[in-house]
Amino acid sequence: MEYKLGFIGAGKMVNHIVSGLLKDHEMQEKILVTGRSLDKLEKFRADKQVEVSTDYNKLADCDIIINGVSSNQILSVFGEIKNHGKKDALYISIAAGVTIEEMETILGDRKIIRSMPNIAVSVQEGVMVMSANKRLIEADRQFTESVFGKIGTVAWVDESLMKYTPSLTGSSPTYGFLMIEAMADQAVSVGFSREQAYKLAAQAVIGAGKLVLETGTHPGVLKDQITTSGGSTIQGVMELENQGFRNSVIKAMKAVNEANKK
Repeated sequence: MEYKLGFIGAGKMVNHIVSGLLKDHEMQEKILVTGRSLDKLEKFRADKQVEVSTDYNKLADCDIIINGVSSNQILSVFGEIKNHGKKDALYISIAAGVTIEEMETILGDRKIIRSMPNIAVSVQEGVMVMSANKRLIEADRQFTESVFGKIGTVAWVDESLMKYTPSLTGSSPTYGFLMIEAMADQAVSVGFSREQAYKLAAQAVIGAGKLVLETGTHPGVLKDQITTSGGSTIQGVMELENQGFRNSVIKAMKAVNEANKK
C-alpha cells in the first residue's frame, strides 16, 4: 500500500517512533520529518537517511501527519500547518494533556487521533494507546493499526482513559528500568559481571511479560507456578510484600495520574 507519514518536530519521541519504523526498510521512502530548525533536522537525518524539510507545504503529500512537538506548542503548530495537509489525512498528536476537543477547535472537521506512545516503539515492542474523534471510520483505524502495529501494540480506548495512560504504558518502562537496575546491582554484589547482570535481568523481565501475553494466564497464576511450597521464591515474594512492592507501584502510578489532569 502506498502512503506517506509526515512528522512535525524531531524530538525524542519522534526519534523513537521513526527508529522503530525504519527497522522495516520499506518505510524509509515513506517518512518525512519537518520542523523549523534545519540544523536539528540535519542531525536527525544523519543516522536515519529519511527526508527532512522546513517546508510545511510538503505535508500535502502525507496521509498521516504526526505532531510531535511539546504540549504547549501542539495547537499553535496545528494551526500553522492545517492548510498545508490533506483534508482527509489523519492528524495525530502524541503530546500528553491536549484533548481532541481542543484540537478540533483548530483543525475543524479533520480526522484526529490522540495517541500516547512509549519509548519501546524504537525496538518495535512499544505501546501506542489511541483515541479518535467521530470522523474516523473503521478503515482509518485499520490503516492506523497497519502502520503503527509495526512498532508495537496499538490499543484504542475512550478518551476519558487517556489521562491515565501515561502511568500504565508511557511512564511504566521507567519502573522496569529501575527494577532491572536493582536486580543487576544485587547480582554484581555476589560476583556477576555488570554486563551479564543487566542482560540476564532484562531478559527475565521480558520473559515474564511474554508469558502473560502469549499464554493469556493470569499473572497471579504464573506467580503461583514458581512459588513452590517451602521454596526460596516465596521468601522473596514475602519480602517484597513486607516492603510494599505492589503498593509502591500503585502509588507511583497514582502520582503520574495526578500529574496528568486531562
